[in-house]
Amino acid sequence: MRPSPLPQDTLLALLYHNVGSPPLGRGLAAHWIEPRLLRAQIRYLRDAGHTFVDADWLLGWSAHHPPDVVRPTLLTFDDGLANLYEQALPILREEQVAAVVFVVAGHIGGTSAWEPNPTHRHLPVLTWEQMREMQEQGVAFGSHTMTHPRLPNLPEEQWWWELAESKRLLEAGLERPVETLAYPYGHFHEKIARVAQDAGYRAAFSTIPGLNVPTTDRFALRRMNVRRWSPLPLFRRKLARMTRLPREG
Repeated sequence: MRPSPLPQDTLLALLYHNVGSPPLGRGLAAHWIEPRLLRAQIRYLRDAGHTFVDADWLLGWSAHHPPDVVRPTLLTFDDGLANLYEQALPILREEQVAAVVFVVAGHIGGTSAWEPNPTHRHLPVLTWEQMREMQEQGVAFGSHTMTHPRLPNLPEEQWWWELAESKRLLEAGLERPVETLAYPYGHFHEKIARVAQDAGYRAAFSTIPGLNVPTTDRFALRRMNVRRWSPLPLFRRKLARMTRLPREG
């Protein structure tokens, strides 16, 4: 197998949402990936020279310390729906790969009621019991806010509650520090990033496509969005395109 096209000193963060088959009528089918395809992508990356890392590795990554691994790669999952426990966890466990799940803290044990389309609001969100079990098996949790809003559309006084209260709630329920955040819909700006930093986060992920280097803004980390229609040939082409995108900022 040819080696990955990615430079050895860049961090690739992959963005997934749901694992499994989308329910009939599910309008956001692109946010689902079949388990067999997730496994195939993990195996391809490993064979192509990527090293899977966890959230702690990311938080310790510094411009003053070159990567101690080659092509560090982090799996991230947004929303925290229950299909991750049922479909993704067995694959992560068998492949011995860590991941970060960004969960909508105000909906834990409930449903995806934040979805604007009523037909999308019935999907179960992870329970505390499922999250604790996943945590024991190498899955870390970050915040995806309390209610999954478009943060720039909210009054500024609500940003703190969405960011700080979700962090507090997750830390109380999981008894672990929660230091990473993913902005809902990828929407944020510099003032929101400053509030996230003031709330105690150490890194935040956007949906800006691209790779990360040690000097990438830790509150505007880039990710590669992996959609349902990502068979390996397309997946490899998307990786190659990542090398042509900016890495600073």
